[in-house]
Amino acid sequence: MRILFIGLNYAPEIVGIGSYSAPLVEHLASRGHQITVLTSFPYYPHWKIDANYEGKPPFMVEVINGVRVIRSPILLPGFRKSAFRRILFDSSIAITTLMASAAVGGVDTVICVSPPLQLGLTAWLVARLRRARFLLHLQDLVPDAALSVGLMRDGNAVRFARGLERFVYSRAQRITVVSQGFVDNLVSKGVAEAKLQLLPNWVDTGRFKSTSMPAVRAALGAGDGDTLVLYTGNMGAKQGLETVVDAASELADERVMLTFVGDGNRRPELESRAARLGLNNVRFVPLQTDLPGTLAAADLLVLAQRGQVVDSVAPSKLLSYMAAGKPIVAAVNKYSEAGRLVREADCGIVVPPDDPVALAAALRHYRNCPEEYSGLGEAGRRHVAEYYERSHILEQWSKLVGARPGAGA
Repeated sequence: MRILFIGLNYAPEIVGIGSYSAPLVEHLASRGHQITVLTSFPYYPHWKIDANYEGKPPFMVEVINGVRVIRSPILLPGFRKSAFRRILFDSSIAITTLMASAAVGGVDTVICVSPPLQLGLTAWLVARLRRARFLLHLQDLVPDAALSVGLMRDGNAVRFARGLERFVYSRAQRITVVSQGFVDNLVSKGVAEAKLQLLPNWVDTGRFKSTSMPAVRAALGAGDGDTLVLYTGNMGAKQGLETVVDAASELADERVMLTFVGDGNRRPELESRAARLGLNNVRFVPLQTDLPGTLAAADLLVLAQRGQVVDSVAPSKLLSYMAAGKPIVAAVNKYSEAGRLVREADCGIVVPPDDPVALAAALRHYRNCPEEYSGLGEAGRRHVAEYYERSHILEQWSKLVGARPGAGA
C-alpha cells in the first residue's frame, strides 16, 4: 500500500510524539508498505531547530532507515508562547506541508497525527485530491489541552477551533486515539463510536533491563546514601514543576536529591527558582541518550501536572517510568488519566497536585520507609507488559492499515 504519513514530529526527536511516529512508520515499511513522511524540521523539546538541520533548504528530502522524509519549514513560537503565536506555529506547518505534498505521487492512505489540528485539515485535503483513505491519529485533543493550561480562553479562537474539530473529525474515515478517555470525549462531541479505535502509545519493555550504576547516579547528582528522585521529559506549563522545586525546599535538610532530566520552555524559570531558594538538592541535566539506564539509577520517579489538568491521556513518560520498574509518586489531579493509571496498575501513590508539602511528605516517607513501596515498581512493569507492549500495539496498527477501506476502516 502507498502510505503518506503526515505529522509535526519525527525522528531524530527522541521524546514526545516523534518518538512514536518514527517506529510506527518503520514498522509499516517493514511490512512492505511504501511510505513517504511529511514533517517539520526537528525542534522538540528545545523549541529551536536542531543544529544538524540549520542552514538546510526550506524543503529538505532525506532518507531515514529506508523511509523517504520530506521536511517543511515552521514558524517557531519561541519559549514565550501565547495563543496567537501557537496558532501561527500550528498553521505554518499545515500550510508548508500542503506545499510539500506536491512532491508526493499516488497515495492509497493518508495517516495524520494531531496535534496540530490544522494538520488534519491539510491531510484531509491531500487525501481528497489523491482519492485516498484518511486516517486521523489523535495524540492530544485541541483545544481542550490549550484550555486546561490557560493558553486559550473561551472566545472566538476557541469557537473556531471547535468548528475545525467537527470538520476534521467528520471527514476522517477512521480516528485512532491513545486512551479510552479520548473515546469518551469524542463521543460526547458527536463522533460516532464506530469510527473510533483505541491504539495507545506503547513501551518496549525489553529495553528497560538496566541495573543501577554508581557512575550514573553520581552524574545525576546523588551522593552515597542519597535517595535519588528523578523527573524526566518536557518542562512546560502543563507540568507545574514549581511544585517539585518547592518540595525540594521542604527536604533541604534531608538526603534527598531531586534531579530534572530534559528541557522545555519553563526550565530557565525552574532553575532560577531553585537558585533563589538556595537549593543544593536540585540538579538539572539535559536529556540522556540512555533513558533506561537513567531511570534505573533512580530510587523513585516523580510525575507532576497542574491541578486543572484533567487529561484523558496519561503522559508518555509514565509508561517508561512503569517499564523501568520503579515506584512512582504522581502529583496529579486524582481524576486525570495519569492518576487513574497509577492507581489501576498499583505502581505508585497519587498525591494532591500543586501541593509541595504533600509531595515532600510522600518523598520523605519513601526515604524513611522504603519497604512500604516495595512491589510497586514491579507491578507497574507487569501492567505495561500486558497492556502497552510495543509489538502488540504495532501489530494492531498493521491490521488497521492493511484493512480494506470498506472493512471497518
